[in-house]
Amino acid sequence: MTATSETRTLIVPKDTAGRHRHGAPGRRVGWLHFVLVPLAVLWLVPIIMVVGLSMMPPNNPSTQFFGLFPAEFSIKNYLTIWDQNPILLHLLNSLLITVPSVLLVCLLGSMTAFALARLRVPLKALIFGVLILALILPMSSIVVATFRILQSMQLYNNLLGLVLVYSALGLPFAVIIIRTSYLAIPLETYEAARLDGANSWQIFWRIYLPLGKPALAVVAVWQTMMSWNDFLLPLVTLGDNELKPLTLVPLAYRGMYLSQPGALFAILVLISIPVVLLFVFIQKYLVNGLSGAIK
Repeated sequence: MTATSETRTLIVPKDTAGRHRHGAPGRRVGWLHFVLVPLAVLWLVPIIMVVGLSMMPPNNPSTQFFGLFPAEFSIKNYLTIWDQNPILLHLLNSLLITVPSVLLVCLLGSMTAFALARLRVPLKALIFGVLILALILPMSSIVVATFRILQSMQLYNNLLGLVLVYSALGLPFAVIIIRTSYLAIPLETYEAARLDGANSWQIFWRIYLPLGKPALAVVAVWQTMMSWNDFLLPLVTLGDNELKPLTLVPLAYRGMYLSQPGALFAILVLISIPVVLLFVFIQKYLVNGLSGAIK
């Protein structure tokens, strides 16, 4: 009886202390939600406005509720852009530019990151420094040089040229992000695989590449957004209308007086849908990659 009562006396204060310890973080999380929820709603306002105005009838451009919603809802703008433009062709061009560039950046970036993280590479620090400097270079500063290089390689007005350009622009970011995730994997894992007789390719393909999925998700989303949403390079390097991606379609609905604002907002909504769907499907890996977790 004495031992039992002593045990109960020891256990109860520990549980009570635990409850007190976890109470304060819970209150902090509640206040954090109280602040973040209004901010999230505020960030949704432009999206709601674009979607709402895309359903504004051409013959009735009036709005309500501070300009967020049209006075009358209609899908005529979506039918208009579908009838006036080969949307499927432009969509296919965007996919032919985006998908190969994402695959190339993820594959080449992960291989380069593995070499810089675990293999003996000459001038490794210099190479990594050059990659960091490449991130500072704005895309607008290389448009003229890119145009001349594509002309000299006979890749002007060619989708392959844009794929190569986007892959080169996305590699520095991919290598830095993926290398960071590979360095988080214990070195003992690499050494144990070496002792078991695995070569560098087997270690990369079977161990490091699967463990780097969160970082690859971050790179895939970043590269998709850059390739899919870019406007400047396709405008400069593609002259044939049949090769233009979806991002160049809004040019047909802009002008001095903007006579078709509803159609312009409708095409902007269509351009945004694939990126939103990609984020929804891989958001778990994206959050893990941004937090630096290795699953």
